[in-house]
Amino acid sequence: MKDLRETVRYMMTPGPVEVSPRTLQALSSPVVHHYSQGFIDFYDETTGMLKKVFQTKKDLIIMQGEAVLGLEASVANTIDPGDRVLVLDNGPYGAWFGIYVENHGGEVVRLKEEYTRALDPDKVKRVLEKEKNIKVLTLVHMDTPVGIVNPVEEICKTAKKHGVLTIVDSVAALGGMEINPDRWNIDICICGSQKCFSSPPALCPVSVSREAWSAMEKKKRPIKMSYLSMLDYRDTWIKKRVFPFTPFVSEIYAIHESATEILEEGLLNVFARHRKVADAVRDGVEAMGLKLWPESRSFASDTVTAVRVPEGIDDEKLREIMAREYGVLIAGEVPGLKGEIFRIGHMGYSARMENALVAVAALEKALLRLGFPVKEKKGVEKVLEHL
Repeated sequence: MKDLRETVRYMMTPGPVEVSPRTLQALSSPVVHHYSQGFIDFYDETTGMLKKVFQTKKDLIIMQGEAVLGLEASVANTIDPGDRVLVLDNGPYGAWFGIYVENHGGEVVRLKEEYTRALDPDKVKRVLEKEKNIKVLTLVHMDTPVGIVNPVEEICKTAKKHGVLTIVDSVAALGGMEINPDRWNIDICICGSQKCFSSPPALCPVSVSREAWSAMEKKKRPIKMSYLSMLDYRDTWIKKRVFPFTPFVSEIYAIHESATEILEEGLLNVFARHRKVADAVRDGVEAMGLKLWPESRSFASDTVTAVRVPEGIDDEKLREIMAREYGVLIAGEVPGLKGEIFRIGHMGYSARMENALVAVAALEKALLRLGFPVKEKKGVEKVLEHL
């Protein structure tokens, strides 16, 4: 098979990320029948491990698909046509929740913030006090395209006081940053295997509260016998230890190993590692004269660093040089902000100091090649201070 990575040796993208050698090895294990007792026990163990990474005692299901499946399903399973949904929008993924709501007949009440800022809990509170009959609130923990972390705990606690169901996209944060669905009053918390878990893009673990199950049951037409159905997982796996359809056996092997690695390291150590690498990348980027996309480092993500493209620099050429000449792949392709942002991912297996050093060094050299007046070696020196 052709090497699709070609010159790329360092995957510093915000997902999919580099898959660890242990997880790759697990992925290649022989496939077994999904109703063999050994696999049933293995799947049960995997679910339990994922709950530990989620830090939850709520029910947890593993939807068989990329994380977007869980995002749409969370809306489809909880709202009826005409239901009002408060969509918190300070990034492309926050905005896309509104599309899911409209697709399933809901009414969008949108609270929009600048894409350079975190959401303001006080503004959310004022909207909830003003607007009537809000059934569901959607928000993104960390909006990957802009690298901004939102105050999920404060917002969800406010929503709960108003009797509003909360749906949180933590796809690019969970497993790399602190989150606690139980303590933070998150009714549906969605993750993805291809981000901080460092598994292939295939699975979507979701924690679900009793209140969320109740909302699904009370729909005028509860979603059943559908790939989008969360109730199918509850009624089969959670209640009977059978599956709604054939699970992705090999990907379950992979995420089991990924969760094992996280738990072996310890969640607090994992969070600290991500924070250290993020600080090093941010310091390195700023030291060479670049500006972060978020207005404040106080809400900059620990899993991806979003950087403003300098004036006069073609971000596609910048990323091409980094990949072709220096073997470092970073990301651009931000919906609605094309050419304005590039992103360095440092999540999961990629969140290592040597990767931060290589990425910053490659960025510096590529910028010099394009004529940008980089403060030479300043970025690398800043990263080295964190070693």
